[in-house]
Amino acid sequence: MFPADHVDVWLVQLEEPVQAFSPDVLSSEELARASRFHFDKDRLHFTRCRSALRLLLSRYLEIPASAIHFEYQASGKPELTEQQNRRGLHFNVSHSGGLALVAVNAGHRVGIDIEKVRHDVDVPTLAERFFSARERAGLRALPEDLRVPGFFACWTRKESFLKATGDGLSFPLAEFSVTTHPDVDPGLEELRGDTEAGNEWFLADLKVCDGYRAAVAVDGTPSRLETYSHVYTF
Repeated sequence: MFPADHVDVWLVQLEEPVQAFSPDVLSSEELARASRFHFDKDRLHFTRCRSALRLLLSRYLEIPASAIHFEYQASGKPELTEQQNRRGLHFNVSHSGGLALVAVNAGHRVGIDIEKVRHDVDVPTLAERFFSARERAGLRALPEDLRVPGFFACWTRKESFLKATGDGLSFPLAEFSVTTHPDVDPGLEELRGDTEAGNEWFLADLKVCDGYRAAVAVDGTPSRLETYSHVYTF
């Protein structure tokens, strides 16, 4: 079903082979990019993630996976060419560890992020570098046992918003704030001082797998968010 006014989220297990994978599915540029990875595992994850993305998009667009052409924004975010995207399909991809998430939406910009939770992170140092003053204050207000979950909640919410805008890290990280409590519904608290800007954005946490944190951001309010949380190996 074409995702008109709703968001489909697909979970892809990168440790398992994509059954329909063939080198012919990927473009020469993607194969060249894969060859530049130093470690075999990283190269394998990239090729499986890209082939899964192509196979998913081919179902929505009803064209062969190998026929899909990507264009790239200045931030590096891939998007479909206008000729192949008459229905305004948007998508975004994120992967961490052995998992990847693909978000697909029609008519609204979408961003997604997944992170494998690590308990050895230097929360104060990273927060000082990447979070806004409001977000840092929110993290400090959390009980000690919620600091790491709060950090990854904030990180994935913030990253999903950045990816949805298409600006990536070129967007000043201190000029917007998301909620930091890991057990409270996410939201965009302010954007360049505008506390009402969050009304124009939809943010949601995604429960995909133990040991991971994930979030999705949409420019607008979708009528439905559907997460296909089973392992999708094609």
